[in-house]
Amino acid sequence: MPIQETVRVQLNFPLDRVKEPVIWHLAHDYRLKFSIRYASIDPKFGGFTVLDLTGDRDDINAGLTWAQQQGVEISSLGVNGANEWVI
Repeated sequence: MPIQETVRVQLNFPLDRVKEPVIWHLAHDYRLKFSIRYASIDPKFGGFTVLDLTGDRDDINAGLTWAQQQGVEISSLGVNGANEWVI
């Protein structure tokens, strides 16, 4: 059984991607569990979301690669609870 790990990432949404269900796709298409730690989204300006994503390493990598292909910028903020409150 693959080992589950947790990563903290910041997803930066350009204006044209704010209304897209990116987090839903990460959960349903890539089998990732998520916890929203912080979010600031405005459908007129864009925004960002800080998430903890938990899942198999391959699923995390595939999901984040997909999100980048959708125009979402990804910033890594920590792994397995490290950097607990970094934003």
